Amino acid sequence: MKGKAVTLKSWNKVWGCLDGMIDKSFTILIVIGGATVTLTVVLQVMLRYIFKSPLFGLEEFSRLIAVWVYFIGAIFGTKLDSHVQGDVAGRLFNTPNSKSVVKTITWCLSLLLCLLFLYHSAKYSVWLYGTGERTTGLWWPRIISVGSMFFGAIFMTLYSIANFLKYLKKAVGRSREVPGGEL
Repeated sequence: MKGKAVTLKSWNKVWGCLDGMIDKSFTILIVIGGATVTLTVVLQVMLRYIFKSPLFGLEEFSRLIAVWVYFIGAIFGTKLDSHVQGDVAGRLFNTPNSKSVVKTITWCLSLLLCLLFLYHSAKYSVWLYGTGERTTGLWWPRIISVGSMFFGAIFMTLYSIANFLKYLKKAVGRSREVPGGEL
């Protein structure tokens, strides 16, 4: 066979680079989104209570940005394994291997829930897109805000797979320590 064979190492390099770009992009979006939500809320409060003249549609715009920031934050929580979790089972076991087994089971369950969320958010997004439903204030297509669920579910599922595989490798004893669920 002529040419370079694609190796696991080269795939890991490509996925690592892609993961880094995703990480930077989502970080920028969260910062811009968080600042935008803050500014729109402050502006709306000033306009409504100081100048007695609220700006129509500003609350709807703020809500739209907040929903996207929420789901991008959920993606980061999944990636970094930093979401809220009850780790009582992990405290019952002392060895690193047994803790890895518990984490593997936890991530398997998380993956199943993410897949369920992915399925239903996709189904709902497709249905909503088909209806052409619009928001009540600015008449924007509702798929813009609801699509954030589907978008978040895709990446949460991918990072759940990465975390599941990471802890599975640790549980069977073939892993180096890698922080978070890198793709």
